[in-house]
Amino acid sequence: MILTLKTLSFSLVTALTVIIIILLCLYLSKHWQQPKYPVVIAVSKTPLSTPFYVAKAINAFDDTCVNVEFDEVVGGQRAFAKVLNGEVDFGTSSDSLIAFKSLEGQPFVTHAMFVQSDNDVKFISRASANFESALDLKGQRIGVTKGTASEYFLSTLLALEGLTTEDVRVYYYEPEQLVNGFIAQDIDAFIPWEPFGFYSDQLLSGIIKIHDTKSLNTLSFNLISPTANNLVVEKAKCVIQGLDLAIDYITSHPLESKAIVMNELNISTEFIEWVWPDYIFKLGLNQSLIHSVESQANWAVATQMSQYDNVPHIERFIDSRAMLQIIPNAVNIPQ
Repeated sequence: MILTLKTLSFSLVTALTVIIIILLCLYLSKHWQQPKYPVVIAVSKTPLSTPFYVAKAINAFDDTCVNVEFDEVVGGQRAFAKVLNGEVDFGTSSDSLIAFKSLEGQPFVTHAMFVQSDNDVKFISRASANFESALDLKGQRIGVTKGTASEYFLSTLLALEGLTTEDVRVYYYEPEQLVNGFIAQDIDAFIPWEPFGFYSDQLLSGIIKIHDTKSLNTLSFNLISPTANNLVVEKAKCVIQGLDLAIDYITSHPLESKAIVMNELNISTEFIEWVWPDYIFKLGLNQSLIHSVESQANWAVATQMSQYDNVPHIERFIDSRAMLQIIPNAVNIPQ
């Protein structure tokens, strides 16, 4: 009997010990947090940045290793400048800017594409001008934003008819000033990106013609940083984790996602419905990005937009380590 009681007592103690250990592990698991790194991201104020706005709204970064602060700017150029100047940890940038900046020799890397659009850049002319093809643009005054997808788009459009920018008169404006140049009649046509295409349509309805150039050029938005050491890759991984959650949310909750963007950018339902069908929200690093960047960098050199004579190896501006840890099957570039 004594042996039985001793055995029972030992069993109870063992069982209680196991239960305590399990409860302690559960408690520690619940309350333990991985190190949190503060990061500042320069985010261009456009619906192309939707994954960032949604990530913030649904607290997608909470369970990652980063505490994120947004530095919102107008245009990818300003976001890129803040990255290169060391003012922020990461930024959003179009593939066009990646191409042009790759020629300048400053170090930076791309960690991921997070959205693509084949209709974000628009060609807008005066309706009364009756421009029917690029041939009609000979000698005309065209407004673009220098060193961006806007200027590259003009070159691509002209090339369809064997023309170059030498056949037109190019005027440079900040993105938000393009429509003002048109209203002042200093230019005959202009090439904005969204939201300036939509704003122009609302402001000048009946006066302008927005030409059908869908699929002429695909623009992507990307996550960039100034360096690529191990700590930066770790932070990029955590940012991408948050973006991945946000993109899943966008896919499953499109109406709620649109509402988040409308509230964040103070834009109308009409505008979000205007641009949303053209967007593909998806994380990736693939050959299409390399091809797009190389094509635009070659164009910049060929048109003497850059002081450099050769296009560098674009692969050196792409760091796939963070993406490979999160969505390895979305990476299709040479390692």
